[in-house]
Amino acid sequence: MIVSGQESPTLSDKQIEDARALIGVWLRRDVHTPSIYEPLSVHDIRRWAHYSVGDDNPLFSEIDYAKRTSWGTVIAPPTFLYTIDTGIVAPGLPGIQWIFAGSRFEHFKPVLAGDTITARARLIDVQIKEGRSVARYVNQVGEVLYYNQRGELVTRYEGDIYRIPRKRSGGGFKFAVKDASEAPKPYRYTQEEIEAIAHGYRTEERRGGQARYWEDVQEGDDLPVVQKGPLTLVDIVGFYSGRRTVYNVMKLAFLDRDKHPNNVYYSPTRNIPMHPAAGHFDVEIAHEIGMPGAYDQGWQRIGWAGHLLTNWCGDQGFVRKHHGRVIKPNLVGDLTKMQGEVTGKRKENGEALVDIRWWGENQRGERNCDGSAVVRLPSRDVSIRS
Repeated sequence: MIVSGQESPTLSDKQIEDARALIGVWLRRDVHTPSIYEPLSVHDIRRWAHYSVGDDNPLFSEIDYAKRTSWGTVIAPPTFLYTIDTGIVAPGLPGIQWIFAGSRFEHFKPVLAGDTITARARLIDVQIKEGRSVARYVNQVGEVLYYNQRGELVTRYEGDIYRIPRKRSGGGFKFAVKDASEAPKPYRYTQEEIEAIAHGYRTEERRGGQARYWEDVQEGDDLPVVQKGPLTLVDIVGFYSGRRTVYNVMKLAFLDRDKHPNNVYYSPTRNIPMHPAAGHFDVEIAHEIGMPGAYDQGWQRIGWAGHLLTNWCGDQGFVRKHHGRVIKPNLVGDLTKMQGEVTGKRKENGEALVDIRWWGENQRGERNCDGSAVVRLPSRDVSIRS
């Protein structure tokens, strides 16, 4: 059993080769049951949209509204499939912390209320990396295939999971502080800033039922900003609560640790066994990982970018590809403004497509995530699929 506070392992060549031996092997995903066997309810989709993303689009939550759209039923937001299979494909490397780094969705069909989605996952690459924030680490690239009850491929997903040795092994991110006296000073918002944020939420622009036609979109068009934050611990808890797959607690957590002893993290101060993701809430563990404080789930920001895209494209639009990466910690107290612009448009294989570049900036003007997307829009050309 790994005691991270005292016995955190380094990242050895032997460990990396052992991990590479798992490339191509379809993995057991027992931690995702029963979500991959039970039909999706409107409540499941609503929970993800409302609590995990903070998106009140009625297309994702209100039956009567959704019936009047071209879909005829409630559909899921672009990142909902995280709730079926988290996309965390990081086998091997026991005791080495995993950090979500980025993802690439390619959606072929919408996920509808009533669907039953199953998933298959495998490791497809193991890359040795070096960086400014951590000297040597590994990127494990995973592939997840999501199928509906008719056996149709709904989505192909790739995810990047960084494996970082923890601080007491001599590794870890360089974001960490030695003690509380070195912790970064929290950003204190003025009342005027809080009022401006509130105004931004009240006036958030959502296209909704007004079709955005491909012909009316021009390269260089800006997407209306979507605010997220200032981030609180409640927001992080909400992200977890909106998922169909969540971490076990109390008795179930201890029983789960019996099955997966190498995933156990021990608090250096209290010697309490905890899930490695506890650093999102616990500052002590965040420092052990190498973070300066409690921080969000990186894929939370990928969901926020999905909110930006669907607000812009309207009910008749469909996000075909959604790629993103996280490039800087998003700490409790940070405000992220999701932004984007149109970079191109084309008609391809009967679809009217728009290319988009998106990014998020915090209250200090620092970019903390970015990515790209391809969105299918309705067209006035009757030969084009809408």
